[in-house]
Amino acid sequence: MRMITYLPQNKHRFALLLVLVLAYCACLANTSVKSDVYRQLYGKSMMQAFAVAQAYETKGDKTKALAAYSAVACRYAADISEPDKRKCADALYHSAEIYYSDRLYSLAMNQYLEALKLSERHSYPLLTTQIYMGIGNLYSSNGDYEMGIRFYKQADSIACSSVKAKVVRNRVLNNLIGATCFVGRISEAEKYLLALQQNKENTPEYHFNELMCKGLILNFKGLHQKALDYYRSALSYAGRNKLGDACLEAVNSCMAQIFLDIHQPDSAIFYLEENADKSVRTGNTDLLAESLHNLSEAYRQKGDVAKAMRYKTRYVELRDSIYSKGEFNAMKNAQFLYEAEANSSKISLLTQEKKNREEMIQMQWRWILTLILTSLIVIVLMVVLYRQKALLRTAYLELYNRSQEYLNAKPGETAISAAQPDGDGSTHDAEKEVTHLLTTDHRISLLQEIERVMGDTKEYCNSEFGIETLASLVGSNSRYVSAAINEGYGKNFRSFLNEYRIKEAMRRLADVEHYGGYTIKAISESVGYKSQANFISVFTKVTGMKPSIYQKLSKE
Repeated sequence: MRMITYLPQNKHRFALLLVLVLAYCACLANTSVKSDVYRQLYGKSMMQAFAVAQAYETKGDKTKALAAYSAVACRYAADISEPDKRKCADALYHSAEIYYSDRLYSLAMNQYLEALKLSERHSYPLLTTQIYMGIGNLYSSNGDYEMGIRFYKQADSIACSSVKAKVVRNRVLNNLIGATCFVGRISEAEKYLLALQQNKENTPEYHFNELMCKGLILNFKGLHQKALDYYRSALSYAGRNKLGDACLEAVNSCMAQIFLDIHQPDSAIFYLEENADKSVRTGNTDLLAESLHNLSEAYRQKGDVAKAMRYKTRYVELRDSIYSKGEFNAMKNAQFLYEAEANSSKISLLTQEKKNREEMIQMQWRWILTLILTSLIVIVLMVVLYRQKALLRTAYLELYNRSQEYLNAKPGETAISAAQPDGDGSTHDAEKEVTHLLTTDHRISLLQEIERVMGDTKEYCNSEFGIETLASLVGSNSRYVSAAINEGYGKNFRSFLNEYRIKEAMRRLADVEHYGGYTIKAISESVGYKSQANFISVFTKVTGMKPSIYQKLSKE
C-alpha cells in the first residue's frame, strides 16, 4: 500500500484494479476448491469425511483440508450421534491449527473458540486440553506470555491421566516452562520441570524436550556453560534419533542466544546463519525473522554496523509483512467476547441457581412449619388421649373395686346399682298371691335350702338350670321358691340367677391359673349362658365394664 500511494493517479487506479481482480480470481479459485471438496464428500459419513480432511492436511494441501474440515463441522446438529459430534469438534480444532500455522490468528482463535464450545458442552477433556494449549500458543507467538501462561495452566489443570493425554500434558508443561522463563519466573519453571519429570515418557521427543527445558532454565539462571552442555546434548540426541529440522533449529536458536548473552558473536553467527539458510529453504518465515533479528545483534557486537543495519532492515520488513497488529487485536477481541459471553451465561446460571435455592429454602420452611404444626396437633391430641385414657382407667379401676365389693356381698346385698332387679323392682302378681301361704319359718327354711344349693353346688352353671330345677333341688315347688326369693332377696328369680352366674364368671375371669386360656365365649358358656352377647350385656350391666376389660384389670 505504501508503494501504490506514490504512483501517479492513473497507475494508482490500475494497481488497485489489478489487486481487486487478483483477489476476485483467488476467491473464485477458493470457491472452486471448496465446491470440488464438497462434491467429493457428498454421500460420505462423518467419519469418512473427517478421514479425507486429515489426508489433505497430511499432504500439506491446507486449502482442501480447511474445506473438508468446514464440511464436517457444518454437519453438527443436536440429534447426531456422539462420535459424529466429537468429529465436528475435532474438525474445528484442526482448522484452528491450520490457521495458526499460517499466522491467521483471528481466524485460528475463532475456530478454537467454536471447538471449545462443543468440547466443553459434551465433555471432551483431552480435546479441551489441546484447545487451551492452542490458545496459549496464539498469545505466546505474539509475545503475550502472561496470557499464554494463563491458558497453559488451564490446559494443565484438566489434562487427564490416560496415556494419550500424558503426551499432550507434557507438551503443555514444555510450553509452561518456556513461557515462565521468558517472564522471569524461574522458580515456577522449575516446578513445571519437576512435573514434567514425574510425568515421564519413554519417547525420543520427551527426552529431547527434557534436555532443552533444563538448558533453558539454566540459561535464565545465568549458568550459561551448563546450559550449553545440555543444548549440545540435545543437539546430539536429536541428530542420533533423527527428530527432524524443527528440533535442530530450536537448539541452534537457544545456543545462539547464549553466545549473544556471553558476547561471543562469531559462535552465535554460525548457528544463526545455519537457521537462516534452513528457513529460506523451508519457507519458515518465523524462524527467518528471529534469525535476522539476532544476526543484527551479533554483527552489532562485532562492530560491523553496516551488516547489523542490513539485517535489521530485512528483519523489520519481514516482521511488518508477517506480524499484523490488527490481526492480533482481532484475535484478542474474539477471545474477550467469548469469555464475556461465557461469563454472562455463568452469571445467568448462578442467578437461576440462586433463585432455585431460595425457592427450595422457602418450600423447606413451609414444610418445616407444616411439620411443626402437625407435630403440635398430634402432641395435643396424644396428651388429650392420654388424659382420657387415664380418666377412663381411673373409672374402670373404681368400677373394678366396686365389682369386688359386689363379688364379696351375700345374696340380697346390692353392692352396685347394676345388680338391682330388672324393671321397677316390684314383684309379680302371682308371687304376691302366694306370699300369704308362706309362714315366716317356712320362708326362712326355704331360703336356707336355696343358699345351700346355690352356694355348695354349681348347678346354676348348667345352661338348662331354671326355677323348676331349683325347686326340685330344695324339695319345693316353683311358686314357693319364686315367692321366697322375691320376698327374701327383693328380686326375681332371673336376677337372682344372673347374680350367681356373673359372680362365678368374675371369679373365673380372674383365675388365670385355671381359666387363663379361656375365651370370653368359653367363660360365658361355662357359667350357663347360651349367648355370648347376652352374657356380655348382663356382665356390663352388673359390673359397668365389659368382661375383657375386667379380665385385663384382674391380671394387672
